Amino acid sequence: MKILEVSIHTQQESAEAVSAMLMELGAGGTVLEEAFDWERAKREGLGDYFPEEKGLQAKETIVRGYFPVSFLGSAAEKKLREFVARLPFYGFPGGTVAIREVDDKDWVSSWKEYWQPTPVGVKLVIVPAWYGKYREQGRRSLYLDPGAAFGTGTHETTRLCLEKLEEIRLQGKSVTDLGCGSGILALAAKLLGAGRTVGVDHDELAVRSSRENAARNGLEATFFRGNLLEEECWRKLPQSDIITANLTADLIIAISHRLESKLLPGGQIIASGIIASRKEETAARLQKCGLVLEEEKSDGQWTALILGRK
Repeated sequence: MKILEVSIHTQQESAEAVSAMLMELGAGGTVLEEAFDWERAKREGLGDYFPEEKGLQAKETIVRGYFPVSFLGSAAEKKLREFVARLPFYGFPGGTVAIREVDDKDWVSSWKEYWQPTPVGVKLVIVPAWYGKYREQGRRSLYLDPGAAFGTGTHETTRLCLEKLEEIRLQGKSVTDLGCGSGILALAAKLLGAGRTVGVDHDELAVRSSRENAARNGLEATFFRGNLLEEECWRKLPQSDIITANLTADLIIAISHRLESKLLPGGQIIASGIIASRKEETAARLQKCGLVLEEEKSDGQWTALILGRK
């Protein structure tokens, strides 16, 4: 199957804003290529773990996002091109956009060369399944092969959720993960001591990836396919102590009226995937739906909201 690889060639200062826009427009994943990363790796004695320099000059960056073919000629493509053209007006270096068709299997495999074991918080390290056995003192290893699903632990939105899960006393608590992707949040919670764990995603490939990753780590969790915008999905979801929702601001707002009914008394919702400019709007909507904002966590342009019941 063909998908589109959308590449924005720009400078490091613009990379975070461009990545955020790609995700906001619905990218199924992003890849960041920087000359600085390779130089720093060599300085820190990690050069053997990374591929050779790709020829980028200092501070040059290529941000790649992956979309269905229908993105071409769409309003989303127009919005992206307008955004990149206006980067200098926002105080960022400009950029150029290039689009090409690739096989989805090429996207799934091509980024693997860049992903190395990723420490998260103070308790976890996320390890690529193809990396082999990996141990880091004081951390628990979670082995993942996300396939075409979102969730490797390297994106800010995922890290915010993982770091919060580490802070919670999860022993025996029930967890529901909305938009499970690779299963990373549900399985990390299980690894940290959670009890009954359930994940849901509308993408069958994500559900399959989550199940395979559960088996890979010897963890028990239930994953099923469901559309969070449909009543049938919510009938299947149990009440839980912890609900993770690493989605988008639009989707969190769309399901906000359903969340309180699925949260047990004393429980918490971790809502992530919220671009900073949508934080106030999203928080206000969630609070109108009977939830109490307890904490905010931020990383770059992204925010996670932690909420409880009134």
